[in-house]
Parts: sequence; C-alpha cells; structure tokens
Amino acid sequence: MFQIDLQRLILWLCLLSVVVALGNALYASYLVQREVLLRNTLEANRMYASKLAQVTNNLLLDAQHLLSYSTESLDGQLVAGPRLEAEADRLQQQSQHFDSVVFMRFDGMVLATSPSSIGLAGKLLESDVSRYIRKLQLPYISEPFKGSTGRWLISLSYPIFDDDDRYLGAVIGSIYLHERNVLSRLLGQHYYRDGSHLFVVDGKGIVLYHPDRRRIGLPAGNDTIIRSAMSGQEGDGQLRGADGVDMLAGYAWVNTANWGVVAQRPTATTLARLDELLWVTVRNALPLLLLLLPGIWWMSKLIAQPLRRLASIARKMDDGTSAEEIKQVPSWYFEAHQLKRALQAGLDSVHRIMQGLRRENATDPLTGLTNRRGLTTVLREYLHNDSRYAVLALDIDHFKQVNDTHGHDVGDTLLVHLAGILQQNSREADLACRSGGEEFVMVLLHATLAEAQVAAQRLHDQLRLQPNPIGQPITISIGIAHYPETTSRPEDLLKQADLALYAAKRGGRNRTCLAEPDNKDLPADRPEA
Repeated sequence: MFQIDLQRLILWLCLLSVVVALGNALYASYLVQREVLLRNTLEANRMYASKLAQVTNNLLLDAQHLLSYSTESLDGQLVAGPRLEAEADRLQQQSQHFDSVVFMRFDGMVLATSPSSIGLAGKLLESDVSRYIRKLQLPYISEPFKGSTGRWLISLSYPIFDDDDRYLGAVIGSIYLHERNVLSRLLGQHYYRDGSHLFVVDGKGIVLYHPDRRRIGLPAGNDTIIRSAMSGQEGDGQLRGADGVDMLAGYAWVNTANWGVVAQRPTATTLARLDELLWVTVRNALPLLLLLLPGIWWMSKLIAQPLRRLASIARKMDDGTSAEEIKQVPSWYFEAHQLKRALQAGLDSVHRIMQGLRRENATDPLTGLTNRRGLTTVLREYLHNDSRYAVLALDIDHFKQVNDTHGHDVGDTLLVHLAGILQQNSREADLACRSGGEEFVMVLLHATLAEAQVAAQRLHDQLRLQPNPIGQPITISIGIAHYPETTSRPEDLLKQADLALYAAKRGGRNRTCLAEPDNKDLPADRPEA
C-alpha cells in the first residue's frame, strides 16, 4: 500500500491549511459583504418606498385641494353652462393632476366634462363609484375600477354644497392608471434596466401602478410583503415576484388613499457585483499562495529530518533497544523534543496498558474476582514454588432453582454477594476466583490442611449469618485439596478439590469434604448443583 513520507505529508498539510484558511476567510468575507449588501438594499428600498409614499400622499392632498378650490369658485351654484365647462377645462388642463374632470349633479347627471371627448356630458352616471360619491357627500378617493371606456382608473371627488349646506353634487377628477400622467411620472422614476421597479397596491391587493401596464387592475399576489403593504405597515423583506424572481423589497403606506407602495430590486442584481469582487480577490490571492510553496517545501524538509528517525524507531517499538535509540535522536526544535518525550512516554504507557490488559484478561467481569484463565496462570506459577498451599472448590447449592424462581438478575446478585464474602475472608496472599457459573475457587498460600478446613467453616458461617439478596437461607458445598498433604503432584490439586466438591454434593450438600490422597478417579456423572 502506498504511504506518503513525512516531508510530503507536512507539505500537503501546510498547503491544505493555507488553502482552507484562505477559503474560510474569503467565504466569511463573502457572507459579511453579502449581508451588508442585502441589508443596505432592503433599507434603501424601504426608505425610497417611504419617501415615495409621502410624495404620493402629498400629491393626492394637492389634488383634493384643487378640487376643493374649484368648488369654492362656484359660489354655491352648480349650473350647466359655459362657466362650469370653463372651470372643468381649467381644472383638468392647468394642474395636469387629472386625466379627466366631471361635474356631477346630486342625481348623477353630468353637467360638464373635460375633455369633452369622454362623451359623458348630459348623461347619468350609474356606476357604483358615482352612487357611493353621492351617498357619502364627503371627499373621497376611490378604489381602482374599470370605467365605461374599459380603462382602469381611480377617482378623487369633492362634494359641492350651496350656501344653505344643501348637497348639490360633486366634482370628480379621474386618473387613468394605464395612461402617462402625473402619477405614472412620479412612480415611474424608480424603473431601471437592472429590473428594479416599484408597484402600488390598494387595500384589497389590486395593482394600481406597475411598469408592466398589463399588471394594472390585477391582484398583486399573497406574499407576506404584499399583505403587509396592504395592511398599512412599513418595512422591508424578500419576496418572489410574479415572474418567479427573488426580490429585495421595501414597502410603505399612503394613508390618504390606503395604498401600499412597494419598491424592489432583484436579489441577483444586488449580489452580481459581489460575486465579481470575490473572483478578483481569489485571483489576487493566488500569486501569494504560489510564493509560499518554496518556503513551505524547505520548512517541511527541515522538520522531517529528526521526525523521520523517530518514525523509524516507532515502527519497532517492541524492540528492546527502542528506548535507548530514542534517547540518541537529536531534537533541535521544540516539537521534535516533545515528540521524543512523547515516544518515551508512549513506551511506558504501552507497558502499563499491556499489564492492564493482562489483568482484565484474567478478571471475571461480574464479580471482579480472578477468572479461570487467571487461576490457571497462578497455579502454573505455583508448580515452580515448593511452598505448601490449599485449594478450596465451592459452589452454591441448588443455584438453578434460584435462577428459575427469582430470575437470572437475582442469581447474578447472589454470585456477587458470595464473591464479596470470599474477598472478606481472604488474606493478602490468598487468591479468590470464579471458575465458572456458580463455581468458585480459593487458593490459600502457606496454609495447612487444618487451616484450610477452618477457612471453609468460616465461609459456611459467614454465608449463614449475612443477609443475602433472595432473603432465604443459602448454602454452599466445599471441596478441599492440599499440597503436599493430599497429593504430591501440584498439577492434580485442582482436580482433587473438584472431586471433593462432588463428594460434598453427593453427601447432601451444605458441607465440606476433604480430597482423598492421590485420588485420580473422576465420577461418572457430576451431581446437580
């Protein structure tokens, strides 16, 4: 398998670190600049919408003032004739606020119009807007509606009263939403080729103004921004336009007419310059990265020289000479010195870990006692030790019934309980083991056969006197073998103790039996626990 050497690894790691750091810096800068651009655009659109809403509000107030002034000039009279027609022409042509002007009598009869080409003079106005104007008898700005000519328009009206405050009729100025007029000129100033534009909606979400005149009179949509603009709020946010383009929008409210003004700019247009600048930054950073390559290569080679030798030693850590070789490696810089010390500490740690693993390998996980493997190891060592010692093989009587009656969890608790008693009654030189299932073994070093019997009786007594997990009397059977009193061959000692345990079981349990000297016969069947 291919393995990269340390020098190249350091070189590539350094390059990777530089590239990642540079990329992270560029990305962080991109995110910050992007947020700034988006926030500034949103705020600019909100401020523009607010300013335009105020200007539009003033425009409508001026238009209503013109209508009010016109009614005052009639001196409380509303009579068809040249004077009324002249006033209609003056109001429509002088201010350029209205595309048409109509003087309507209280019964809906049109007395004068400007321009006369609209053909309404002498006719009754029966539209919903005209009836509402007559009923309201107050200054009024209508919602957009489609006139008799098929064009969308809004109407501003002002009531006319005589000197006795009797309602005579109203003067109505209309603004055609599809035509170029003072309103469209005011609102159209925000239209740019980059897709930035604004539109105006009324309180019901109908488009009053849009640079695409085909949209006028249609519903604006159900976007959150549009709903907020319709409900008299001011703010900003992102919305998806009717053509599916993401837009950055600011909105404000024209309180005189209950209109919402929405100024918006495509998000992609706002961020286009940012993407351009990012690639310029990347191109400018590449030469610096190329200049760093020779320095990184030289430093990686310099660093690799002592580390290469340490790596060679690390491949043969199990060699007995490794510790001495590590001491001889020159460490001229701090990191190499630290690695050298780490390898030395690693050797010590490996030794400690191996010792721990050996201990874990010889320990029963449930009781914490030495397991069968550990017992075998200890007895093997005793083969070369001429000291006398005794082996006690024991198990819990009727343990199967305990498991069947109380469950295996209680059975495990009982095993741990017995293990604790064995540890309490063990000397420092003794060894307590769990050899398997409910079977345990104790090895008593430097003990006589009589001392082993006393120890066995003490176990019987302790088990009888101490409370146990099942709350019922628990007994054990014990078999004892001794070297050299029951056998002259230490390798047979465990087998003898096991035979004595079987004898205790056959003898009625809850007792201790001594091994017969040099008895090597095994029983045909092991009695039930």
